[in-house]
Formats: sequence, structure tokens, C-alpha cells
Amino acid sequence: MPIDKNVFNTEKTDYEKPKLLLGGQESGLFDTINKHYPDIWKMYKTQKSLDWDENEFDYSSCNVEFKTCSESVYEIMIKTLAWQWEADSVASRSIAPVMAPFITSSELWAAIQRISDNEVLHSATYSEIVRSSFDDPSVIISEVLKVEEAMSRMVSVSRVFSEAHKASHMYALGMIENNQDTYNKAFMVFVALLCLERIQFMSSFAVTFAICDTGMFGPIGKAVQKIAQDELEVHAEFDKRVITAELKTERGQIAMEQCADQIKALVDEVVNGELTWNKYLFSEERELVGLNESVLSQWALFCSKDVYRFLKVKSEHTMPKTNPLKFMENWLDISKTQASPQEQDNGQYKVGVMRRDDENENFDIGF
Repeated sequence: MPIDKNVFNTEKTDYEKPKLLLGGQESGLFDTINKHYPDIWKMYKTQKSLDWDENEFDYSSCNVEFKTCSESVYEIMIKTLAWQWEADSVASRSIAPVMAPFITSSELWAAIQRISDNEVLHSATYSEIVRSSFDDPSVIISEVLKVEEAMSRMVSVSRVFSEAHKASHMYALGMIENNQDTYNKAFMVFVALLCLERIQFMSSFAVTFAICDTGMFGPIGKAVQKIAQDELEVHAEFDKRVITAELKTERGQIAMEQCADQIKALVDEVVNGELTWNKYLFSEERELVGLNESVLSQWALFCSKDVYRFLKVKSEHTMPKTNPLKFMENWLDISKTQASPQEQDNGQYKVGVMRRDDENENFDIGF
């Protein structure tokens, strides 16, 4: 009895010729000999080199700071962590399961599963922050889940994930065809991910870093800095490279044309959702040193400008011409922080970036 093609395609014929990232022949051998998408493979390798652990930062000092900080700082930090924890939890459970039936490229599968694993790390980090920073974490979990505004902030992106989730499972079961409509739902996942990672996460990180920039919650700042590095340097860039690769195909070009209104509506909805969230965050007399609703909204628009331009979508908003939050440059460029390991946990490193190439070499060394 032959192996099911969904498990291993013994009849695969497109190893050497260009193949599709999505919706091509079912996968057979995991192939690194024929790399048709080296840019996406590079993203896989980059994410691997940035590996770290959720327990390498000691959050115990944050316990006292949560007890002694102002009510505004406490509430804003909790509300921000609530959304970040929720969003990464969604991403950690959605990306690979939703996209798996569509993926027909070794490079894309390697990158997707590595990024999904990284989203698990992000979720675990927020969970560890809560576990170590509060005497009774269960109370904080209840408090986090009560922030309805944080839950509604994910509606736009989660709707795209939900539609693709249904389509991918129906496709895997042979209930729908591998047609343009099915492809469009897979294509839209990467648009949604770009909105999440380039706009929403970047906007949210500004709140965390504004608080940490005052000298409070240092370990949380260092951990979230690692998360921000992953999201900006790898995840958002990966989303762009997948979309760029797909736009070189006929299906991708058709998807961009057919989904144009949906794409604009999604980006606009995400951006407007961020502006609404910012208004809520600074309501009820909540305030932060160095950040307010107006400046945070300008930062959100500044981040969205990259997405609007990349997707060639027109925004109704007036975009800031320069970065309105200069302190974000220090937090998003992790190499600018040169702390001694004796002073604080250091997150400035990469894994596996050095490779030995001197095997069987003899060197003449004179002493």
C-alpha cells in the first residue's frame, strides 16, 4: 500500500525546477540541495542564530517594583503585557497549524516552524514575567483576561487566521480544491502577520520601553527587547519576503488584485484599532513619563507607513515624516546597549554564528 501523498509524496517531480511556496506539489524529501528560495532559508538561519531562553532573565526584582510603582504605571504595564501575552499566544498556536497544508517548500516549512517555535518562546517569556513578578500569578491571569479592550485589539488579525484555519483543514481533507480562492486565504495570512508584527507589536513595545526607559522593570525591558528583535529583524522581514516571492507568481499577482480591498480594509482596521487602543490606554487619567496618547499614535502611524508602502496601499492618515520616539532607536537596536554582564543580564548575542573551517589544516606558528 503506497504512502499517502499528504504524508510523503513519492511521486514528487519538482525538486530541481522552481516550485511554489504555497499550493504546489505535496512535499517529499526535505530538500536543501535545491534551494529555490535562499532569502527565506536565510530567515530560518537568522531566527536560529537568535535563539534564547525565557528563563535567562531574573524577573524577581520586578515583584517589588509592581508593588511600589504608581497606579498608572501598574495599570498600563499590566494592560500592555495582557495584549502582548495574548497576541503571542495566538501566533504560537496559529502560524504552523494554519499554514501546514498549504506549504510545499522545504525552505518555507523550515522558517515557519522555527518562527512558530520562537512565538512559543515569546509567550513563555510573558508567562514567566507574570509568574516571577507577582506573589499570586493566578490573580494576574484573571486580571489580564478581564482586559476586553486587549482582546478586541486582536479581532482584525484573528479573523484572517480563522478563515485560513477553516480553509486549510478543509483543503487537507479534500473538501475544497486547490484554487485561487483557497490560495487567497493563505496569502492573506502573511498580510495579517505583517500587520501584527510590524504595526501592532512595534506600537505595543513602545509602551513597555517607555516605562523601562525610566529605569524601572529592567529585566522585563531586556526580555521584551529580545522579543522586539525577533519580531522586527526576522518575523516582519520574513512576511515581506514571502509576499514578495508570491507576487512573482501568477497566483500571487491575482491574489493581490482580488484581495486589494480586503488588504486595505485590514491595514486600515489594524491602524485605527491601535489609535483606539491608545486612547483607551491613556484614559481614566493614566499617564507615563515621556509618552502620551498623541505621541504613541504618531509612533503607530510611523510604523504603519512601512506596511502601507510595502503593500502599495494608500492611507487616509497623515503620516509623520520622522520617528516621533527617538528612544525606540536604542531599544530596537540591541547592539546599542553595552551593559556589563556583572551589571545586568545581557541579551546581546547570537547562537551559532561562528563556524569552524580549519579542520585538517596545519598552521606554522613560530614562538
